[in-house]
Amino acid sequence: MNKSASIFFKGMTFGFYARNGYFSSEEAKIQVDKMAALGIEWVCLVSTVLQEEMMSTRQFRDFEMTPADDELRDIAAYMHSKGMKVMLRPMIECWDGTQRCHINFPDDKEIMPGKPMTYWKRWFDNYIFLTRHYARLATRSGCESYCLDSELNNTVRQNEHWLRVVEVARQEFKGHLTTSMINTPQFIEQVRENPNHWFFALDSVGSSMYAPAADKAGTSIDDMVKFLQPIVAYNKAFADVYKKPFYFGECGCCATAGATTLPYFWANGGGYDGKEQANYMEAVIKAFGVEDWWLGMFWWKWDEQNYRPQFHDDPAGDKGFTIDGKPASQVMKNWCAEK
Repeated sequence: MNKSASIFFKGMTFGFYARNGYFSSEEAKIQVDKMAALGIEWVCLVSTVLQEEMMSTRQFRDFEMTPADDELRDIAAYMHSKGMKVMLRPMIECWDGTQRCHINFPDDKEIMPGKPMTYWKRWFDNYIFLTRHYARLATRSGCESYCLDSELNNTVRQNEHWLRVVEVARQEFKGHLTTSMINTPQFIEQVRENPNHWFFALDSVGSSMYAPAADKAGTSIDDMVKFLQPIVAYNKAFADVYKKPFYFGECGCCATAGATTLPYFWANGGGYDGKEQANYMEAVIKAFGVEDWWLGMFWWKWDEQNYRPQFHDDPAGDKGFTIDGKPASQVMKNWCAEK
Protein backbone atom coordinates (compact mmCIF):
# COMPACT_ATOMS: atom_id res chain seq x y z
CA MET A 1 0.00 0.00 0.00
CA ASN A 2 2.76 2.48 0.88
CA LYS A 3 4.50 1.93 -2.44
CA SER A 4 1.75 3.69 -4.38
CA ALA A 5 0.30 5.95 -1.69
CA SER A 6 0.32 9.66 -2.46
CA ILE A 7 1.08 10.28 1.22
CA PHE A 8 3.74 8.60 3.27
CA PHE A 9 4.50 9.88 6.75
CA LYS A 10 8.13 10.42 7.69
CA GLY A 11 7.44 12.84 10.46
CA MET A 12 7.86 14.31 13.90
CA THR A 13 5.32 15.43 16.48
CA PHE A 14 5.87 19.07 17.40
CA GLY A 15 4.39 21.27 20.11
CA PHE A 16 2.67 18.83 22.46
CA TYR A 17 1.64 20.98 25.44
CA ALA A 18 3.18 24.10 23.87
CA ARG A 19 1.84 27.10 25.75
CA ASN A 20 0.12 30.08 24.23
CA GLY A 21 2.73 32.20 22.44
CA TYR A 22 5.32 29.49 21.84
CA PHE A 23 4.63 28.97 18.15
CA SER A 24 5.07 32.69 17.50
CA SER A 25 8.49 32.70 19.18
CA GLU A 26 11.88 32.69 17.50
CA GLU A 27 12.67 29.52 19.42
CA ALA A 28 9.86 27.69 17.62
CA LYS A 29 11.30 28.76 14.25
CA ILE A 30 14.74 27.56 15.32
CA GLN A 31 13.27 24.14 16.08
CA VAL A 32 11.52 24.04 12.71
CA ASP A 33 14.83 24.91 11.06
CA LYS A 34 16.47 21.98 12.83
CA MET A 35 13.78 19.59 11.63
CA ALA A 36 14.10 20.94 8.09
CA ALA A 37 17.87 20.40 8.22
CA LEU A 38 17.22 16.70 8.83
CA GLY A 39 14.97 16.52 5.78
CA ILE A 40 11.90 15.74 7.87
CA GLU A 41 8.97 15.64 5.45
CA TRP A 42 5.97 15.85 7.79
CA VAL A 43 5.25 17.62 11.07
CA CYS A 44 2.29 16.80 13.28
CA LEU A 45 1.50 20.23 14.72
CA VAL A 46 -0.26 19.93 18.08
CA SER A 47 -2.68 22.38 19.65
CA THR A 48 -3.67 21.63 23.24
CA VAL A 49 -7.38 21.87 24.01
CA LEU A 50 -8.67 21.49 27.57
CA GLN A 51 -11.54 19.96 29.42
CA GLU A 52 -11.77 20.30 33.20
CA GLU A 53 -11.87 16.61 34.17
CA MET A 54 -12.03 13.24 32.50
CA MET A 55 -15.84 13.21 32.80
CA SER A 56 -16.41 16.81 31.72
CA THR A 57 -18.51 17.16 28.59
CA ARG A 58 -17.19 20.51 27.36
CA GLN A 59 -13.86 21.23 25.71
CA PHE A 60 -12.42 24.73 25.55
CA ARG A 61 -9.44 26.80 24.44
CA ASP A 62 -7.40 28.11 27.35
CA PHE A 63 -5.52 31.44 27.42
CA GLU A 64 -2.45 29.78 28.98
CA MET A 65 -2.36 26.33 27.46
CA THR A 66 -3.89 26.69 23.99
CA PRO A 67 -1.87 28.23 21.13
CA ALA A 68 -3.61 31.12 19.41
CA ASP A 69 -5.00 30.54 15.93
CA ASP A 70 -2.74 33.14 14.33
CA GLU A 71 0.43 31.55 15.70
CA LEU A 72 -0.68 28.13 14.47
CA ARG A 73 -1.24 29.58 11.00
CA ASP A 74 2.10 31.39 11.09
CA ILE A 75 4.15 28.39 12.20
CA ALA A 76 2.37 26.18 9.63
CA ALA A 77 3.28 28.73 6.96
CA TYR A 78 6.88 28.70 8.16
CA MET A 79 6.97 24.89 7.95
CA HIS A 80 5.58 25.06 4.43
CA SER A 81 8.26 27.59 3.50
CA LYS A 82 10.82 24.99 4.57
CA GLY A 83 9.28 22.37 2.29
CA MET A 84 7.51 20.38 5.01
CA LYS A 85 3.92 19.12 5.05
CA VAL A 86 1.73 19.73 8.07
CA MET A 87 -0.80 17.62 9.92
CA LEU A 88 -2.81 19.72 12.38
CA ARG A 89 -3.84 17.75 15.44
CA PRO A 90 -5.78 19.31 18.33
CA MET A 91 -5.23 17.17 21.42
CA ILE A 92 -7.48 17.21 24.46
CA GLU A 93 -5.86 17.35 27.88
CA CYS A 94 -7.63 17.38 31.26
CA TRP A 95 -6.93 20.08 33.82
CA ASP A 96 -7.07 17.47 36.59
CA GLY A 97 -4.10 15.65 35.02
CA THR A 98 -6.05 12.63 33.77
CA GLN A 99 -4.82 11.40 30.40
CA ARG A 100 -7.28 11.77 27.52
CA CYS A 101 -7.26 7.99 26.99
CA HIS A 102 -9.32 7.73 30.19
CA ILE A 103 -12.15 10.00 28.99
CA ASN A 104 -15.27 7.85 29.28
CA PHE A 105 -18.96 7.98 30.21
CA PRO A 106 -21.85 5.59 30.77
CA ASP A 107 -23.74 4.92 27.56
CA ASP A 108 -26.56 7.34 26.87
CA LYS A 109 -29.83 5.83 28.12
CA GLU A 110 -32.65 6.38 30.58
CA ILE A 111 -32.80 4.18 33.67
CA MET A 112 -34.73 6.52 35.98
CA PRO A 113 -37.85 7.86 34.21
CA GLY A 114 -37.41 11.49 33.25
CA LYS A 115 -33.65 11.44 33.98
CA PRO A 116 -31.88 10.53 30.73
CA MET A 117 -28.09 10.20 30.70
CA THR A 118 -26.71 12.16 27.76
CA TYR A 119 -23.03 12.46 28.59
CA TRP A 120 -21.82 11.16 25.24
CA LYS A 121 -24.18 13.32 23.22
CA ARG A 122 -23.12 16.43 25.10
CA TRP A 123 -19.41 15.57 24.80
CA PHE A 124 -19.68 14.95 21.07
CA ASP A 125 -21.85 18.02 20.50
CA ASN A 126 -19.01 20.08 21.92
CA TYR A 127 -16.38 18.05 20.10
CA ILE A 128 -18.12 18.92 16.84
CA PHE A 129 -17.65 22.62 17.63
CA LEU A 130 -13.96 21.87 18.30
CA THR A 131 -13.65 19.94 15.04
CA ARG A 132 -15.38 22.59 12.96
CA HIS A 133 -13.05 25.26 14.34
CA TYR A 134 -9.78 23.39 13.86
CA ALA A 135 -10.72 21.82 10.53
CA ARG A 136 -11.41 25.32 9.23
CA LEU A 137 -8.08 26.44 10.64
CA ALA A 138 -6.34 23.53 8.91
CA THR A 139 -7.90 24.62 5.63
CA ARG A 140 -6.93 28.26 6.08
CA SER A 141 -3.39 27.20 7.02
CA GLY A 142 -3.00 25.00 3.96
CA CYS A 143 -2.42 21.90 6.07
CA GLU A 144 -2.16 18.71 4.06
CA SER A 145 -3.69 16.57 6.80
CA TYR A 146 -6.03 16.94 9.76
CA CYS A 147 -6.11 14.52 12.68
CA LEU A 148 -9.15 14.01 14.91
CA ASP A 149 -7.13 14.03 18.14
CA SER A 150 -5.50 10.78 19.29
CA GLU A 151 -5.68 8.06 21.95
CA LEU A 152 -9.35 8.66 22.75
CA ASN A 153 -9.75 4.90 22.97
CA ASN A 154 -12.85 4.83 25.14
CA THR A 155 -14.73 6.89 22.58
CA VAL A 156 -14.20 4.53 19.63
CA ARG A 157 -17.37 2.53 20.26
CA GLN A 158 -19.51 5.66 19.82
CA ASN A 159 -19.80 5.03 16.11
CA GLU A 160 -22.78 7.21 15.23
CA HIS A 161 -21.37 10.17 17.11
CA TRP A 162 -18.02 9.83 15.35
CA LEU A 163 -19.75 9.66 11.97
CA ARG A 164 -21.29 13.04 12.83
CA VAL A 165 -17.82 14.39 13.61
CA VAL A 166 -16.36 13.07 10.37
CA GLU A 167 -19.19 14.61 8.37
CA VAL A 168 -18.45 18.04 9.85
CA ALA A 169 -14.70 17.61 9.33
CA ARG A 170 -15.28 16.72 5.67
CA GLN A 171 -17.40 19.81 5.18
CA GLU A 172 -14.60 22.05 6.44
CA PHE A 173 -11.43 20.23 5.32
CA LYS A 174 -10.73 18.57 1.96
CA GLY A 175 -7.28 17.17 2.71
CA HIS A 176 -6.18 13.87 4.28
CA LEU A 177 -8.42 13.13 7.28
CA THR A 178 -7.20 10.74 9.93
CA THR A 179 -7.04 9.82 13.62
CA SER A 180 -4.84 7.66 15.85
CA MET A 181 -5.49 5.41 18.84
CA ILE A 182 -3.53 3.42 21.38
CA ASN A 183 -3.06 -0.11 20.06
CA THR A 184 -5.51 0.41 17.20
CA PRO A 185 -5.47 -3.30 16.17
CA GLN A 186 -7.47 -4.07 19.33
CA PHE A 187 -10.48 -2.75 17.39
CA ILE A 188 -10.09 -5.30 14.61
CA GLU A 189 -13.34 -7.12 15.41
CA GLN A 190 -15.34 -3.88 15.50
CA VAL A 191 -13.94 -2.99 12.08
CA ARG A 192 -14.43 -6.49 10.67
CA GLU A 193 -18.04 -6.72 11.81
CA ASN A 194 -19.17 -3.20 10.94
CA PRO A 195 -18.73 -2.04 7.31
CA ASN A 196 -20.05 1.34 8.47
CA HIS A 197 -17.41 1.73 11.17
CA TRP A 198 -16.31 5.34 11.37
CA PHE A 199 -12.67 4.35 10.70
CA PHE A 200 -13.75 3.62 7.11
CA ALA A 201 -14.99 7.21 6.75
CA LEU A 202 -11.40 8.43 7.19
CA ASP A 203 -8.53 8.39 4.73
CA SER A 204 -6.28 6.53 7.15
CA VAL A 205 -6.00 5.40 10.76
CA GLY A 206 -2.93 5.55 12.98
CA SER A 207 -1.82 3.72 16.08
CA SER A 208 0.52 4.58 18.92
CA MET A 209 3.44 2.16 18.71
CA TYR A 210 5.64 1.78 21.77
CA ALA A 211 6.03 -1.99 21.70
CA PRO A 212 9.16 -3.43 23.35
CA ALA A 213 11.85 -4.41 20.86
CA ALA A 214 14.09 -6.23 23.34
CA ASP A 215 14.09 -7.96 26.69
CA LYS A 216 17.43 -6.49 27.77
CA ALA A 217 19.51 -3.38 27.24
CA GLY A 218 22.07 -3.35 24.45
CA THR A 219 20.20 -5.65 22.06
CA SER A 220 21.38 -5.37 18.45
CA ILE A 221 19.25 -3.79 15.74
CA ASP A 222 18.90 -7.10 13.89
CA ASP A 223 17.73 -8.84 17.05
CA MET A 224 15.28 -6.02 17.71
CA VAL A 225 13.85 -6.49 14.22
CA LYS A 226 13.34 -10.19 14.98
CA PHE A 227 11.81 -9.35 18.37
CA LEU A 228 9.31 -7.04 16.67
CA GLN A 229 8.02 -9.62 14.20
CA PRO A 230 5.00 -10.65 16.31
CA ILE A 231 4.10 -6.93 16.54
CA VAL A 232 4.45 -6.64 12.76
CA ALA A 233 2.08 -9.58 12.32
CA TYR A 234 -0.37 -8.13 14.85
CA ASN A 235 -0.55 -4.80 13.04
CA LYS A 236 -0.67 -6.47 9.62
CA ALA A 237 -3.76 -8.42 10.68
CA PHE A 238 -5.56 -5.13 11.32
CA ALA A 239 -4.27 -3.56 8.09
CA ASP A 240 -5.52 -6.57 6.11
CA VAL A 241 -9.03 -6.08 7.51
CA TYR A 242 -9.02 -2.28 7.30
CA LYS A 243 -7.66 -2.22 3.73
CA LYS A 244 -6.93 1.50 3.94
CA PRO A 245 -3.69 3.30 4.84
CA PHE A 246 -2.44 2.45 8.33
CA TYR A 247 0.49 4.12 10.11
CA PHE A 248 1.92 4.98 13.52
CA GLY A 249 0.51 8.25 14.79
CA GLU A 250 3.03 8.03 17.60
CA CYS A 251 6.18 5.98 17.94
CA GLY A 252 8.95 6.69 20.40
CA CYS A 253 11.54 5.57 22.90
CA CYS A 254 13.53 7.42 25.53
CA ALA A 255 17.30 7.83 25.21
CA THR A 256 17.77 5.74 28.32
CA ALA A 257 19.61 2.49 28.94
CA GLY A 258 17.05 -0.30 28.80
CA ALA A 259 14.33 1.89 27.27
CA THR A 260 13.83 -0.52 24.35
CA THR A 261 12.31 -3.00 26.83
CA LEU A 262 9.66 -0.43 27.80
CA PRO A 263 9.65 2.29 25.13
CA TYR A 264 6.51 4.13 26.25
CA PHE A 265 7.78 4.67 29.80
CA TRP A 266 9.40 7.93 30.92
CA ALA A 267 11.07 6.76 34.15
CA ASN A 268 13.10 3.67 33.29
CA GLY A 269 15.80 4.54 35.79
CA GLY A 270 18.80 3.92 33.57
CA GLY A 271 21.44 6.39 32.47
CA TYR A 272 21.59 8.26 29.18
CA ASP A 273 21.92 6.01 26.14
CA GLY A 274 21.28 7.78 22.86
CA LYS A 275 22.39 4.76 20.90
CA GLU A 276 19.65 2.59 22.39
CA GLN A 277 17.03 5.13 21.29
CA ALA A 278 18.56 5.32 17.81
CA ASN A 279 18.62 1.54 17.53
CA TYR A 280 14.93 1.37 18.42
CA MET A 281 14.03 3.86 15.72
CA GLU A 282 16.11 2.03 13.13
CA ALA A 283 14.67 -1.34 14.14
CA VAL A 284 11.09 -0.05 13.77
CA ILE A 285 11.89 1.39 10.33
CA LYS A 286 13.51 -1.87 9.20
CA ALA A 287 10.79 -4.10 10.63
CA PHE A 288 7.85 -2.15 9.21
CA GLY A 289 9.41 -0.42 6.21
CA VAL A 290 9.21 -3.58 4.11
CA GLU A 291 5.45 -3.89 4.72
CA ASP A 292 3.28 -2.66 1.84
CA TRP A 293 0.45 -1.67 4.20
CA TRP A 294 2.59 0.62 6.38
CA LEU A 295 2.15 4.34 5.77
CA GLY A 296 5.07 5.47 7.95
CA MET A 297 5.11 7.16 11.35
CA PHE A 298 5.37 10.31 13.41
CA TRP A 299 8.13 10.06 16.00
CA TRP A 300 7.17 11.11 19.51
CA LYS A 301 8.51 13.76 19.79
CA TRP A 302 10.68 16.67 18.67
CA ASP A 303 10.33 19.04 21.63
CA GLU A 304 9.72 18.65 25.36
CA GLN A 305 7.38 21.33 26.67
CA ASN A 306 6.98 19.89 30.17
CA TYR A 307 10.19 19.64 32.19
CA ARG A 308 10.75 16.17 33.63
CA PRO A 309 13.64 16.10 36.15
CA GLN A 310 14.31 12.40 35.53
CA PHE A 311 15.35 13.20 31.96
CA HIS A 312 18.11 15.51 33.18
CA ASP A 313 19.84 13.61 36.00
CA ASP A 314 22.71 12.37 33.80
CA PRO A 315 25.25 14.91 32.52
CA ALA A 316 25.90 12.63 29.55
CA GLY A 317 22.68 13.74 27.86
CA ASP A 318 18.91 14.26 27.79
CA LYS A 319 17.26 10.91 28.49
CA GLY A 320 13.85 11.87 27.07
CA PHE A 321 11.96 11.05 23.87
CA THR A 322 13.41 13.99 21.91
CA ILE A 323 16.09 13.32 19.28
CA ASP A 324 17.72 16.71 18.65
CA GLY A 325 21.47 16.34 19.08
CA LYS A 326 21.19 12.60 19.66
CA PRO A 327 22.15 9.64 17.44
CA ALA A 328 18.48 9.08 16.52
CA SER A 329 18.48 12.36 14.60
CA GLN A 330 20.90 10.81 12.09
CA VAL A 331 18.67 7.74 11.75
CA MET A 332 15.73 10.03 10.99
CA LYS A 333 17.83 12.02 8.51
CA ASN A 334 18.92 8.85 6.71
CA TRP A 335 15.33 7.57 6.54
CA CYS A 336 14.01 10.84 5.18
CA ALA A 337 16.73 10.84 2.53
CA GLU A 338 15.56 7.48 1.20
CA LYS A 339 13.33 7.60 -1.87
